Amino acid sequence: MTSDDEFPALVWFSQGDALAHLSRLDATAHVDGQACVLRECRERLQQAGFSSFSYMALETIGRRILRAYAMREMGNVRFTTVYLKSRLYETDPRLAALRESGLPVTWNLDELEVRSNSAEPRVRSLLSTLRAHAMHSGLILGLPAPRADLRVAVTLSAEASDTSWIDDRVMGTVLAASLTIGRTVQPFVEECARMARVVTLSDEQAAVLERLVKGLSDHEIAAETASSAHRVSQHVKMLQKSFNVENRAQLAYLAARWGWSRS
Repeated sequence: MTSDDEFPALVWFSQGDALAHLSRLDATAHVDGQACVLRECRERLQQAGFSSFSYMALETIGRRILRAYAMREMGNVRFTTVYLKSRLYETDPRLAALRESGLPVTWNLDELEVRSNSAEPRVRSLLSTLRAHAMHSGLILGLPAPRADLRVAVTLSAEASDTSWIDDRVMGTVLAASLTIGRTVQPFVEECARMARVVTLSDEQAAVLERLVKGLSDHEIAAETASSAHRVSQHVKMLQKSFNVENRAQLAYLAARWGWSRS
């Protein structure tokens, strides 16, 4: 498993990581058999016509992604990295359609270019990046998430220029394979998300965060902790980095959502 410290944080894992975690949870688990099942899932997806399969579990605040757990197998590392780091997801018409309907959405690049707001720079960047990686058509769907604060998105792409080949048979193959893969990696993703919530703070940082969650300003926090507003501000910036958020509001929201309390 590999991760970076940029925003949003991108954590790459393999199916081997997920299987090793299952083995640690249950020494009697038939890991070799599960590895075979996962390999068969990938083969069925490729036989159905898909060239890439992207599984991502996303920790979000609203529509803002804080951390993404992405599976390497059948994924396109370069595309996924650009997609997240350039925040192309914020204007992705495929995600918008998925949020609107809640159902699997088929897409092809030609239709996206006609129907999308091509005046938006990130939409143009998304379309050109898809084309550069030969992602001409595909399917996007959501899966059940292991935690209420996670969203799981599966995106499949193909070199075919239309979606007429994505019939009921192909859709059934995708759903079966995606659910099987999702069930296998879910315990590992859930553990990663749990560990990401383990934040070690100094007493001074804990005192600042405790009051920030209650809505106090820097000056009010400084008065209560016998510190200076400047020092409090520095602590807040460090806390934002520790919690992997961009601003004060996100920090307060996430700390409260995680049930953070001073031990």
